[in-house]
Amino acid sequence: MDAGLAVQYVLVALAVFASVVYVLRTRFPEATRRLRGWVAIRFIDSGSPRLATLGRRIAPAPRAKDGCGSCGGCD
Repeated sequence: MDAGLAVQYVLVALAVFASVVYVLRTRFPEATRRLRGWVAIRFIDSGSPRLATLGRRIAPAPRAKDGCGSCGGCD
């Protein structure tokens, strides 16, 4: 396989992956939030400091329990 063709395949694969991530985040936000939480917990509990840091970064923000602060209108 030619090196240029391999690079083209990699770029197309990245574009398809980015499209799938965009669709999942816009059409299924609750499922995406649960998936991010599940992956973050696994990374944090792995024992590796680097994975734990990555897990904290990808963890979804906590939700407001009573709805206060969710819209930012009371500031």
